[in-house]
Amino acid sequence: MEKSSSKKISPKVIGVWRYGSAIGFAFLLALPVIYYSIFGFRQVHLWILLTVSALCLAVWLLNVVILPPLQWKRWRYSINQYEIGLLRGVLVQTETLIPLSRVQHVDTRQGPVLRWYGLASVTISTAATTHEIPGLDAELADRLRRRISTYARLADDDV
Repeated sequence: MEKSSSKKISPKVIGVWRYGSAIGFAFLLALPVIYYSIFGFRQVHLWILLTVSALCLAVWLLNVVILPPLQWKRWRYSINQYEIGLLRGVLVQTETLIPLSRVQHVDTRQGPVLRWYGLASVTISTAATTHEIPGLDAELADRLRRRISTYARLADDDV
């Protein structure tokens, strides 16, 4: 995927990802409390309690504070009359090319958190799997859905 023709997703998606990770990883912060409620506060278990607390806090901070901006920085998509290109990944970059002749249907999705931020996701379904372009402005997501649908119809006509 050429970088010049690729587009970024909305930076507002960082907030969505942070919110989702904060909720999803909140159980990690409960682990030290659970450990304390089971074993109590004995000197022997103090170092275990402190270690578990530090690790849980580190994983939570990594997923809530550090990773979302890095994920946003790496996310790119491109759409032309032949294919859809998706580029994503922080440590391992994944590039996916979806031929438009393989597209079966295209949806826009908007849950309550995305709606709060004025964002939507475009999901592209093929026979094999479903791909997603997350964190697009809602109007842009609708335009992309229509454009992909039009390109897919044209690709089917050519086959």
